[in-house]
Amino acid sequence: MLKLKYIDRIIIFLMFWLLPVDMLNGFLLKNGVSLPISIGQLYKTGILFFIFFIFIFRWRLLLVSLFFLTALLLPTIYQIFKQNSASFLLLDLIKISKYLMPLFCFMYIVDYIKREKATAIKKLRKVVLFSYIVLVFNIFLKYVGLGYPMYEFGNIGSKGFFFAGNEISVLLIILSAVLAFNLWNQNKKKYYFVLWAVTLFAGLTVSSKTGVVGIMLLFLLIPLKRPSLRLDLKKMIFILFSLGVVVPLAIFGSWRFIQGTTFYIRLVYFSEKFDFWTFILSNRNVFLEDAWHNYVRQYDFVEKLIGVGNYNYELISNEKVVEMDIADIFFGYGFVGLVLFLAVLVFLCFQALRFSKNTSRPYSNLVFFMVVFLFAISTLAGHVFSSGMAAAFVGILFGLMYYKESEPLKS
Repeated sequence: MLKLKYIDRIIIFLMFWLLPVDMLNGFLLKNGVSLPISIGQLYKTGILFFIFFIFIFRWRLLLVSLFFLTALLLPTIYQIFKQNSASFLLLDLIKISKYLMPLFCFMYIVDYIKREKATAIKKLRKVVLFSYIVLVFNIFLKYVGLGYPMYEFGNIGSKGFFFAGNEISVLLIILSAVLAFNLWNQNKKKYYFVLWAVTLFAGLTVSSKTGVVGIMLLFLLIPLKRPSLRLDLKKMIFILFSLGVVVPLAIFGSWRFIQGTTFYIRLVYFSEKFDFWTFILSNRNVFLEDAWHNYVRQYDFVEKLIGVGNYNYELISNEKVVEMDIADIFFGYGFVGLVLFLAVLVFLCFQALRFSKNTSRPYSNLVFFMVVFLFAISTLAGHVFSSGMAAAFVGILFGLMYYKESEPLKS
């Protein structure tokens, strides 16, 4: 048990510094420092190494992990025999690790919370808070002339020193969701609205439709926990105040802010160039249609069942993947990958609903809401369950529902 506590400290320490390392990774990549394996990938591999060390002492978790890993490796193994080449094995393993890291982190966090209880929650809260500060700090670097734009053409948006700009919005949503939920449950309404304002301003600075709309909805819906016709007076006051005052002000302020940026020019250009759905989905519907044609014409019978692996999927698509998680999983890993992905989400929803009947499980309602919310985002915009930046935090978020509160946590 002492060994596990020591490994726990290492894993939590590594998670604590995930985003600063991603900053360094982005800085190096942007300045042309190319390594066989990036610092970010190496760092996350280190986290997985220690997680699997824990799994050695938890044989059920080890078996589940190996099952998922083997299932997603099936298309790669098939391609090795079909092409008589294994040159793409490492690249496929890296992509598989991105899809499975949220699951592995979730399983570890659940085990960690069950062992350490309130101590684990306090440490995880610190990880989330520190990561939120690092992320927002990076986004706001734009206003002092530092960092990188989200879109190079026109110098639009901001992603700080991070490389994977498309993953920033979902990470911002995940981190702010945990912080907002804590503030609301601690009855710190003023801080809740301040966090909402700061996060929305950060989303506007990123210049992402997903970030702006997602943050607006997130903070409006968190107090509702999960859909219910039973509303107490405090919730009703919040809803009326939000719908009547906060949301209109936020929409008006956001629109005025956008109109004063080059992001507005980009929105106008693409809204006039494309039809409604192509504009809303940022051309992903076109990529989906192309990927489906490739699936019908170029996949053989076995590949239609198990996929072709991520490397060959990108090769067939000329690197224009759909960027919708559910579609990319299907075309990369076939029905096997799709069934496993949906099964995990159904399991999470079922557990969250079951735990929500117990008042001592404070995070269960949040997790249920966020599973549905993130699935919707991943289906429309992608970069959620395949996000290297957000993977560990997805695992932390979903794992929180297993915390059973014996006494109220202090902030």
